[in-house]
Amino acid sequence: MKKKPLTKRDWARVKLVATDVDGVLTDATVLYGPQGELAKPFFIRDGMGMRLLEGAGVHVCVITSEDSALVGARVKKLMLSAYRPGQKRKGEALSALMAEYGANASETVFIGDDVNDGEALQLAGIAVCPGDASSYALAMARYVTTAPGGRGCIREVAEHILAAKGVDPVKLWAQLHPHAVSRDSGTV
Repeated sequence: MKKKPLTKRDWARVKLVATDVDGVLTDATVLYGPQGELAKPFFIRDGMGMRLLEGAGVHVCVITSEDSALVGARVKKLMLSAYRPGQKRKGEALSALMAEYGANASETVFIGDDVNDGEALQLAGIAVCPGDASSYALAMARYVTTAPGGRGCIREVAEHILAAKGVDPVKLWAQLHPHAVSRDSGTV
């Protein structure tokens, strides 16, 4: 079945962007040591994209099957709308977030990269995968980013949404940070 291409109007309608972590927010690398998880690489431009979306009134939520202090700290730093760790059934978590933020399927983006994202990808009106996602996830995607996971795929989606909504990212950033020095912890 051929998927209907996304239009500017589709992107402009978005109220909620939810994303997986490993393979989307990161390049799927996790460094472990004797104490457990030590590090995950996050891409600053993806963080900026999420902050800009939040500033433009789009709720950004992270849904992951893991429960990582590192991810929790990243979500807090970016001041995102919600963090749902430990979710083995991401569709259920996405459905609850859609209800919480009043977003229907056509107003919802989910970005995932593997089989554990399947239910959420099916539920979202705009199912997105990074260019290097698993073949299973790619088959479900309505939009595949040119950027790989952990290297700009979220920023690419953010730019589509902001452009469709007519938001100038430079002006938005200046509105979010009106002073040269800010005590706002929501940096990228």
